[in-house]
Amino acid sequence: MKKIRDGDLYKVVNVFGKVFNLYYGYYEEQDKYGKYTEPVPIYPNFIENPQYSENGHPFTTEMQDICRHYQGKEGEDSCFSCSHFCKGSELIGLCLCKARAKTED
Repeated sequence: MKKIRDGDLYKVVNVFGKVFNLYYGYYEEQDKYGKYTEPVPIYPNFIENPQYSENGHPFTTEMQDICRHYQGKEGEDSCFSCSHFCKGSELIGLCLCKARAKTED
């Protein structure tokens, strides 16, 4: 079996009409140096690099931290538990909150 390496392609996914290349890597620099750590699939950081669907809805990941528009159970801390979250595939979805939607200028 081939050993997974940092930077190897994990998967190409099409989520609501947008294609994302997911690569193996590390979320934290120090993770590279652990004795038993292996690269993991790295998902886009939509907070630092926002991307939008054709309809202007922002992409998000299930594990993204909640924003000020969060609607869901108190004490939850990820978009997955928000009523605005619309699941796509591979942990990527859309935020359907009207306040966060991108509108035409």
